[in-house]
Amino acid sequence: MALKPCGVFNYRYSQDMAVIRTRPQWITFVLFLIFLGVFPFLVSGYLLGIAVSICIYVVAAMGLNLLTGYCGQISMAHSAFMAIGAFTTGILTVKLGLSHWVALPCSGIVAGLIGIIFGVPSVKVKGLYLALVTIGAQFLIMYTILHWNSLTEGVTGMAIEPPQIGPLSFAGTTSFYYLAVGVAAIATYLTRNIIRTKVGRAFIAIRDNDVAAEVMGVNIFGYKVLAFFIGCFFAGVAGWLWGMYIGVASVDHYNLWESVWFLAMVVIGGMGSTLGVILGVIFVEALKEITVLLGPIVGDAFPSVRSSVGTALPLLVLGFVVMIFLIYEPRGLAHRWEIIKRAYRLWPYSR
Repeated sequence: MALKPCGVFNYRYSQDMAVIRTRPQWITFVLFLIFLGVFPFLVSGYLLGIAVSICIYVVAAMGLNLLTGYCGQISMAHSAFMAIGAFTTGILTVKLGLSHWVALPCSGIVAGLIGIIFGVPSVKVKGLYLALVTIGAQFLIMYTILHWNSLTEGVTGMAIEPPQIGPLSFAGTTSFYYLAVGVAAIATYLTRNIIRTKVGRAFIAIRDNDVAAEVMGVNIFGYKVLAFFIGCFFAGVAGWLWGMYIGVASVDHYNLWESVWFLAMVVIGGMGSTLGVILGVIFVEALKEITVLLGPIVGDAFPSVRSSVGTALPLLVLGFVVMIFLIYEPRGLAHRWEIIKRAYRLWPYSR
């Protein structure tokens, strides 16, 4: 009797580089797509709205992961670049009367180009100093949007209609869910493939040791600026989605705390991991909803802080959770998931 090989063997380079390599992975992938397709019919409108938010945040967090997780450039202004995408969409569709689908690439490109302006200092500064530069970018961008009344309508903002494809409208939550899932899937696919290219390898080299990368011939300035462009491009596309989902481009939705939330998603999920971004976004969104539900309970238990507990509790819990992850699981949820998978594959001989 002929013996069959034990394990997964790759005989071609294309097999080794494939994202989905085995039949069980293909089966899991197809089942997951089916689950995403029927998800709106299995849950309430409230949970469906949370799912839409998760998909939009995944798009933005993928860009931040490319910038921070893979290239090592800290950004504390990601929500501001989302705002650029949302207001670009409003200007193009409301003031100029262009299609939402024309506004889609334009929102990303405008956010990316403005990201380059604030990415140029990354050649001279890094770490905490770069974080301070991007915090300044957050306030500069939001101040400009808020006070450029002739273009952005200032405090009032701009109402944005949902997009259409012929007779098909994405006005409802269910139809917009499929749009958000599609854009999130494309963003995930692009991110997964960018890191497998020459550009992705250059990002990783810069993150690990930029001096060594430069000695090996990596153009530090070019790739750092490119990382800012790609990361902010994703944020602009997420702003395109978010502006249409909530129906308005308003500065109230893009403050510094939102940028902190994005950074927490990447850290908790696992920096430098595509799967980690998805896990981090789901975890943080679930954490938000749990703290919202716990707010009234904590307010009843401590009447003296009842008026402020709704705002303070999510931030307190987020800070505590990030601290725990940095101490006990610094590589994030994605690393823990890899450990679980390895233990499952070797069971019952894991030791």
